Amino acid sequence: MTHTSPVLHRAAKRLQRKLQDGVVLTSTTLMHPPAEFGPQPRHIGLVQLDDGSKVLAGLSAPLEIGTRVHPRMRLAAVNDEGLRRYDVAYEPIALKPAEAPFPGYILALTGPSGVGKSTVSNLLVNMVSSYAEKVPILTTRERRKGDDGEYRYVSKKVFTDLVQKGELVAMTHIPSETEERWYGYRASDIEKIWKRGKIPVVVTEMHLLVGLANRYGRRSILSFGLLPPGRSKRTRLSHLLRRLRHRGRETEDAIRDRLKNAEKDLDFFRQRSDLFDRILVNEDLDTVLKKLTKHVEGLSEA
Repeated sequence: MTHTSPVLHRAAKRLQRKLQDGVVLTSTTLMHPPAEFGPQPRHIGLVQLDDGSKVLAGLSAPLEIGTRVHPRMRLAAVNDEGLRRYDVAYEPIALKPAEAPFPGYILALTGPSGVGKSTVSNLLVNMVSSYAEKVPILTTRERRKGDDGEYRYVSKKVFTDLVQKGELVAMTHIPSETEERWYGYRASDIEKIWKRGKIPVVVTEMHLLVGLANRYGRRSILSFGLLPPGRSKRTRLSHLLRRLRHRGRETEDAIRDRLKNAEKDLDFFRQRSDLFDRILVNEDLDTVLKKLTKHVEGLSEA
């Protein structure tokens, strides 16, 4: 196709028309989108734009009917040659601070596999059990030796049903060559902890963190990124590899899967620094716990 001036003009006009704010009319989630969109679930919806027209487009998360949204360019896929493709997705428009509902604080620990998120979160909750409680995470993966009670194991059908009913506030699919691995948090589990007067503590990765921020608002999330020691990505990945092998829970194939995902997670810290309140290097466990404990006690007083 020849890219003449009229063709380019019409394409630019169509894009400009699409880049309007709007209101969500319907919303659904594709658990298995076409291969070119990658393995993550795709949230799509019918959006009525401010000029009255309607578009079927991607959403940043499952959104309620009537939610005001605005467009944002997002990375859709990366091909084998490293070329990136972007598309338009709609995300909730942040309300003014005076109008924004504030459901409560959530403490989120985000980092790649092997960085020590589970160890840190378990010790933290034990130290401040009067103030905080860990949120169980739903997963479709098989139970493994070394699992410490943080998971609720469900079938793929149950997980899909929860997605379709809108009961999951955040979810992700972790690519793996060995098994189907979905993870998610239920709104009811988080809200029960708030009702008990405590702070929910969640262990997340990039898609779970984005989902929680979209659902409850960025200011509700006290977000800590956990990084392995090392100044370069290569050094950090080497540290994660040693840790994953040392704990002896998984096969070499599973460890390779986790390292691939860990590399993307490390890039996420740089790409979405707006989602983190503080980055902690998990080199000395006692130091990390002291910093986190101080924040939990401060939030409880607030």
